[in-house]
Amino acid sequence: MGLNFFKIIQKIESAFMFILLHGGLETIILFVFGEELYNKYKINNNKNNIGMSRKKDKVKGIVFGKKTGKLYYSPTDAEGHVVCFAGSGLGKTSSILIPTLQHWDGTCYVVDISGDICQNVAVPNKIIFNPDDMNGALYNIFFPVDMFENDADKNEALEQLAFQLMPLETNMTDTSVFFLTEGRKILTAAMITYYHQGMDFPQICKRIISSSWSTLFSEIDQNGNYEAKQYINSFEGTNEKNIAGCKQACDSALKLFATNSHVYNAIGREREGKEAFTPEQLENKNIFVVIQDSKLELYEPLVHIITAQCMEYFSNRDNNNQHTILMCLDEFASFGHLEITPALRKLRKKHVRIMVLTQSLADIDLIYGRDERMAMLNNFAYKIVLGCSDSDTQEYFSRLIGEKEVYRKAVSKNGKQVTNTRTEAKERIVPPAELARLGRHMILLAEGKYYKLTKNYYFELDLWDRVKKCINNLSRIQEEDFSEKNRGCKNSCVYGK
Repeated sequence: MGLNFFKIIQKIESAFMFILLHGGLETIILFVFGEELYNKYKINNNKNNIGMSRKKDKVKGIVFGKKTGKLYYSPTDAEGHVVCFAGSGLGKTSSILIPTLQHWDGTCYVVDISGDICQNVAVPNKIIFNPDDMNGALYNIFFPVDMFENDADKNEALEQLAFQLMPLETNMTDTSVFFLTEGRKILTAAMITYYHQGMDFPQICKRIISSSWSTLFSEIDQNGNYEAKQYINSFEGTNEKNIAGCKQACDSALKLFATNSHVYNAIGREREGKEAFTPEQLENKNIFVVIQDSKLELYEPLVHIITAQCMEYFSNRDNNNQHTILMCLDEFASFGHLEITPALRKLRKKHVRIMVLTQSLADIDLIYGRDERMAMLNNFAYKIVLGCSDSDTQEYFSRLIGEKEVYRKAVSKNGKQVTNTRTEAKERIVPPAELARLGRHMILLAEGKYYKLTKNYYFELDLWDRVKKCINNLSRIQEEDFSEKNRGCKNSCVYGK
């Protein structure tokens, strides 16, 4: 009785609100055909691709927040990347990332800082890559090379790998750029030589680091691989001190893979009965890259290469592949310089969606610079702010949210004469400083629209869920009480009391 009463009240409330606000066709669709079809209608007729639902089990996609009992979300098969800004402790993981993964209807690639996400998301076909777990899965860095059959394609893929391992960074000096670009030639030549000798990636890294540049050049030359030799021939006549500097740049890029025992044992092709995962497995499996928070900076090259290779692989994906993949990049600024802007543009049509989570614009600017950051943000259809304390981020989002017209009254006196004046002005809808005091609220920007929502923490029940839980608890108590009374009656009969 109680449950039916609440359902009736809910239907009346919903009917009234939709008739009041929408009316006509939308109301008919909702109450004749149901909420699921209504949401499909809304999504197909709304370029923002934002769905709203009271029924959590009907929500499939990227979850933003809630308002008046409804979850706001972007359906799994919609388009559009997401960026979320939040300072430490403001709920990036608990109110955005975990709820999204709990409602996602495709597969996912997740950089999981400390393993909290993996523990709270129950998904099938889960691969957990943790370099500190000696019994865990391996990652095959040579997968993009192994997939080709002819040597020319393999060598091209090895050169691409060298670019991913030694990317250009923002604000590098001319000297640093020289050593990096020339060091990349040494790395490419060495990988081509040793790859065709049958060596795996970690072994090649150790071989390069343990050899002097002269020994390395000699082995490359003696191997006789024409393409490899072309890369080191460019050093002919170069000052030996400069060659040593180039070799040092190469060694720095490979140090983690060659010298850290945890990482060394966690990368490479399948061996000793241990399976190695690759980006292509994201088509039917969920991959969690678990990194301890304390080791995030140390393991940055590892997270960088796995993420870069996943984005590169799916950049070549067939546009007709309808299976949607979500890439969740928590603590994004800790990954080093990724080719993220081209990936955002390419992957949108490949049914791959990227969710970037970071603390501030300053964190991104430090890695990418202001100009690239601006180009990057233009490719995110959904922008979320959970709270920010730095002035640049506050000003950016306050300006993005926009302005509203306000009217101000002024009263002036001249003797006995009183004059009332009314002036029109504009002010920010959300002042910059307010973005530091959002509390349980959040801001969502999508295609020029602004939403102020309540954070949807995965561990909290909403009002309706609490009411239902309360009703269920009351029913259970009543049943137990009834059973107890019956038990007492039975005992009285047995013992003649």
